[in-house]
Amino acid sequence: MVGAAFQESIIARAISRGFLEINCHQIRNYTTNKQGKVDDYPYSGGPGLVMAYQPIADCIGAVSRTCTGEKPYIIYMSPQGNPFDQKMAKKLSEKENLMILCGHYEGIDERVIEEFIDEEVSLGDFVLTGGEIPAMAVADCVARLLPGVLAEGSAERESHSGLLLEYPQYTRPAEIAGKKIPEILLSGKHHEIEQWQIRTAEERTMRKRPDLYEKYIEQKLQKETFYFDNSATTRQDDRVTAEMCAAAKLLYGNPSSLHHMGLEAERKLNAARRTLAESIGASEKEIYFTSCATESNNWAIRGYVKANPRAGRRILISAVEHPSVSETAAYLGKMGYEVCKIPVCSDGVLDLEALAKLVTAETAIVSVLHVNSETGAIQPISKIASIVKSINPNAVIHTDCVQSYGKLPVIVKQLGCDLLSVSAHKIHGPRGVGFLYIRSGIRMAPLLCGGGQEWGMRSGTENLPGIVGLARAAQLICGSLKENYEHAAQLNGIFRKILQEEIRSCIVISAEDRCSPYILNVAFPGLRAEVIQHSVETKGVYLSVGSACSSHKKDRSQTLTAMGYDPRIIDGAIRISFSYQNTEEQAGYAAKSICAEVKKLYGRRKGNRA
Repeated sequence: MVGAAFQESIIARAISRGFLEINCHQIRNYTTNKQGKVDDYPYSGGPGLVMAYQPIADCIGAVSRTCTGEKPYIIYMSPQGNPFDQKMAKKLSEKENLMILCGHYEGIDERVIEEFIDEEVSLGDFVLTGGEIPAMAVADCVARLLPGVLAEGSAERESHSGLLLEYPQYTRPAEIAGKKIPEILLSGKHHEIEQWQIRTAEERTMRKRPDLYEKYIEQKLQKETFYFDNSATTRQDDRVTAEMCAAAKLLYGNPSSLHHMGLEAERKLNAARRTLAESIGASEKEIYFTSCATESNNWAIRGYVKANPRAGRRILISAVEHPSVSETAAYLGKMGYEVCKIPVCSDGVLDLEALAKLVTAETAIVSVLHVNSETGAIQPISKIASIVKSINPNAVIHTDCVQSYGKLPVIVKQLGCDLLSVSAHKIHGPRGVGFLYIRSGIRMAPLLCGGGQEWGMRSGTENLPGIVGLARAAQLICGSLKENYEHAAQLNGIFRKILQEEIRSCIVISAEDRCSPYILNVAFPGLRAEVIQHSVETKGVYLSVGSACSSHKKDRSQTLTAMGYDPRIIDGAIRISFSYQNTEEQAGYAAKSICAEVKKLYGRRKGNRA
């Protein structure tokens, strides 16, 4: 049965050419039983028979003595064994001598396994009449991996050679019954064809084997990456994830419910609110949970002017605000409000003299971000608040602290602000959660109406796991504020030094003494930032183009435009942003990789030199 299976096709040709040997041995030939039996009744009782120790042991001994080279690696085909896969096949193909024992009946005497078997192997979670068919499958799979058995490269990108299923295959003719092969396969563009193969393999695996695709993505993410796009979003801290999982699993009661499970959830919610309030020097009732900073910014501006129609019709924002502020202001501009943009100086810091001229008795709200998401420029919020309040004491100050919370000291009384926005995913917390600080006494229109949550200001069942994750992330990052700041400054310095030394044309936009060390904006005139971004990604380096959340937009940076930079510089500007999860070694590698790719790109442009 087994021998006949290898007398045809690829394996037979490989045997005839001397690439491998396959020998079959009949265990019955080694029995000393007069009846020629190889089985007996089990001591434990029950139906069925068990293969005996003696004939198997003698067979293994005899076959082992005929082997040259290393001792045979002996596997036993058993439904109790380790699942057989391509990875195991590769391991077995590296053995000089491989012996496969086929079980029968109810199995074999346990003492055979204890004494001789190196590994039990299973073809799947099912039971056959014997181990011969699984043994043939294993032998065939292992054999085709041996040198010379298949044409060179044939097995490299097959299904299960990695974690991806194989991409679709086509042969001639190019069209059958109106069905054409993908045009890319006729293009002759080998790189693009390879990308198509990878893409379709990923799509096929995701559709047919989501279990494999999940492992593939996990493995892909675990490869060494040099992630320097932390201002866009951060990798969630494992300690945050653990806290969230515990909350999701155990605290599933609704915080609005009056039973024990609801009260436990409410206690956890209140503890998180207390943690966040303490981190900015506020009271618990001044913290309102939201889905993100974009929501917080929208609510801060729209909620205030809606609730205070007599406060004035003028809204002031900086010329370098995040779209969640600038577009909200633009929307209100269509509703009849006067929107004024406060200019910035060449370093990206607000022009305070211009601010003072813009503040009037009609100014309802002034919104200025604390740290610019593109350049890291730190705005003097306390000075801004002082100027505004000295002219119009009733004007309200809002600041977007997405890029400063957990990185710089953010204490509401020191800043002099009335409204403040924070997002969790910028501090190694989860996506989809943030909070808005609303100073006690500030009248706001509700964001959502319904169940009365968040003191009737934002109805809807709270995202408790997310809120717990936000609070834990805040604890971690705020508890190491000084150490993290110094670390970010060190990483920033490494990049500055390497980029400026190796690329003469490099322009550092982020002023070292007036910017957060967590953000570094540099430009390479004459190059496209998107091209640089994609080039360094091939080296495992991830950085950003434009602001934190707007990288897909093709419009020229409004921030750098407002700072007075030439379009040629703006178009070549990239942003590098840091985290406590980055190392100095990673910074050195990433900086040198950027230099190498920039030099290549400059080299392709006639007349330009790095």
